[in-house]
Amino acid sequence: MSLSACSEEPTCSVEGGNMAAPSAGCLVVDQGDVLLIKIMGGTYGPPGGSVDAGESAQCAAERETYEETGVIAHAGELAKRFDNGFHLYWCESVSGREIDITRPLEIKDADWFRSEAFLKLRWRYPNQGETIYSLMQGSSS
Repeated sequence: MSLSACSEEPTCSVEGGNMAAPSAGCLVVDQGDVLLIKIMGGTYGPPGGSVDAGESAQCAAERETYEETGVIAHAGELAKRFDNGFHLYWCESVSGREIDITRPLEIKDADWFRSEAFLKLRWRYPNQGETIYSLMQGSSS
C-alpha cells in the first residue's frame, strides 16, 4: 500500500443518475472479496461519502471510492438504500485490487475482505455488516 498526496480523479462512468441522495458509496466486489475502509475511529465500512452539489449518487460513490482507496470503480445497480439516506451501489473495480490510500488523515486502512469475516469486524453503523453480508449472500458476483 502506498500513500499519495494528489492525483487526477477519473471521470464518472455514469450518465445522469440519481440526483436525490445525500451520500453514496460503492460495494466493490472482486473475486468474492469486498473492498472496505477502516476509518480513524477503528470502524469499518464501504468507501463512500457526501454527494456534491450537481453530482449524481453513482458519481459520488465512484469519486469517494477513488479518493479513499485509489481504486477506480464503476457504479452499477443500487444494492441498498439505508435509512440515513446513504445509497450503496454494486461497483466493479476497473483498476484492479491495488489500494492507494489518498486520505491518510481520514482513512486508517483499506483492504479486501471475504464476507465470512464481516461479522467479526467493528462496523461504522449498527447492522451495516449484517446487511452487507446478506447482500453478498444474495449476489452472484
